[in-house]
Amino acid sequence: MEVWFLGGPVDGRLAPVEVDETANLPQVVRLLQAGFYLGTADNPSQPIEHQYVHDEAETSPAVYRYVGPAQT
Repeated sequence: MEVWFLGGPVDGRLAPVEVDETANLPQVVRLLQAGFYLGTADNPSQPIEHQYVHDEAETSPAVYRYVGPAQT
C-alpha cells in the first residue's frame, strides 16, 4: 500500500509499505538511513534507523509521522 511519510529524512514522500495477511499496515516503520561516505576517518559511522508511527486518523492516503531515531 502506498503511504505518505511526514517529518524526518523522508518528509513528504509517498512510498510503498507492505501490509500483513489481513491487509493491515504495521503500527511502526523503521527506515535505515545510509548513504555515501566522504570523510577523513578510517570508517564511517553506523547507519541510523529512523522511526515512523502510523497515524490512525489519516486514511487517504495512510500517513506515518516521524518520531525520531529508533531506540536500540
